[in-house]
Amino acid sequence: MCYTRGMDQPSLFPIPNVGKVLVPPQFPIKPPTAQSTVLETLPAYYTYLTRGDYSAYTAGDFTGDLKKLGRYTGSKAVARISVFDLQHWLQVLAAPTGEHLQAKTVSRKGAAIKNYFQWLKASGVLQADPSAQLRTPRITSPLPTVLYEAECRRLLTAASGDPRAYLLLLLLLETGMKKEELFLLRVEQFDFADQYNPVVWIKHAGKKAAKNRTLQLPVTIIPVFAEYQATYLVQDRLFPYTPRLIEYILSAMAAQAGITKKVTAQILRDTCAVRLLKRGIPIERVLKKLGLNPSTWEDAKEKYLKLTAPAL
Repeated sequence: MCYTRGMDQPSLFPIPNVGKVLVPPQFPIKPPTAQSTVLETLPAYYTYLTRGDYSAYTAGDFTGDLKKLGRYTGSKAVARISVFDLQHWLQVLAAPTGEHLQAKTVSRKGAAIKNYFQWLKASGVLQADPSAQLRTPRITSPLPTVLYEAECRRLLTAASGDPRAYLLLLLLLETGMKKEELFLLRVEQFDFADQYNPVVWIKHAGKKAAKNRTLQLPVTIIPVFAEYQATYLVQDRLFPYTPRLIEYILSAMAAQAGITKKVTAQILRDTCAVRLLKRGIPIERVLKKLGLNPSTWEDAKEKYLKLTAPAL
């Protein structure tokens, strides 16, 4: 079955070999106290990050940054670390006579410090947060790459011969969900009772439950969904695949569509935001649809509004 007019495409996607999943090492976890050193608190801090609203990359990066801070502060208890200690460490990292790190790298380490001491204060370990007055330069990240509307149409045409590829593309382009949310989807989360208003419930557990939301879907997704279920015998998890396979499918679609940009789930997420804004959807509603944490709204607004600004 073909879902777009004008071209019939054969199925493209043999399943490649799946790489091994790396499991992080286990560490003994002791509750942090005001007399603990930074290094002594890191197993508990890492556990906090992995169980909270943070990606695995953030957990690894922030813990690595704090490990370096712990080596700098040595045996000093966290209750005795001052804003001057933290400011001096960042200055050493940036100085030509020190590590001479780039401003963006130093800024990330500053963000890790603030997150860490906010955690200690919220946990009741510290009465005051020494990082509250920490001065770090604000770094503006380069604007992300997005797809033009014509490129989106070419991708849909390239995917039209395979309901799996087409469904994947529709979901990412129309909802802007994160790739990890894609893997959490189950068939029962889709509601097609109203064929003119199909929706999907994005569900999280624990601290991420604040990101639960209902997303509207295009009506064209209903026959694609049914064909995908029938072809790939999907009963429970919607995409029982690896992240590697998903990215392979996206790359293969881009190659067939003649798109030279590297098409990833994140590029499709950013493209979704831009398309919604160009349709006249208010920026606050777009950010809620993406499930962004309100603490990141300022940077996201700046980024997406620049991408949708009229040409000079």
